[in-house]
Amino acid sequence: MMVGSRVYTGKGAREDAGNALAAVALSRRDDRTLRVRGSFRGFEILSRGSDLKEGEPDLFIRGREAYKANLNLENPLGTISSIEHTLRALDRRAEDEQHEIERQEKALADYRAQLDRPFEHETRLRDMLSRQTLLNSCLDLDKHEAQVVDEPREPGEETASAVARRPSGIAAGVAHPVKPPAVV
Repeated sequence: MMVGSRVYTGKGAREDAGNALAAVALSRRDDRTLRVRGSFRGFEILSRGSDLKEGEPDLFIRGREAYKANLNLENPLGTISSIEHTLRALDRRAEDEQHEIERQEKALADYRAQLDRPFEHETRLRDMLSRQTLLNSCLDLDKHEAQVVDEPREPGEETASAVARRPSGIAAGVAHPVKPPAVV
């Protein structure tokens, strides 16, 4: 690990690097600008001061993107562990994303295979739509209320428009049950 211009290697390097990183971050506690403080395994280590007056500075690891790590002022090894944990999480995230890409590519291939396949219930759908059209015309569902005007009538007497709307072959006053369509 490198903090500032100093490289930390060998025995005790993790703790020394953690202490140096904490010292550099604390020295710029009031500076809200994100600044490079060091590097680790090809990633830059950045920090910036906190919004809070006595708050700890924020610590980030940056490659192509920046990722939050925890600065532990009481335990320098905790800071280094947090940085390492953040980097390991990137590996897991990359694996998860790769699995998600593979799953979506398989789903896309399945959808493309179904794309040219005819709809298996096409004939039943057409039959049901024609039946619905017939029922709508029998029940005058396809007409607007303003178009249907009945003349006044005596109780039990059918109006001329009701007789005209009745499908042929159906007598007045006779109940003709309509079988509802089967639910698929």
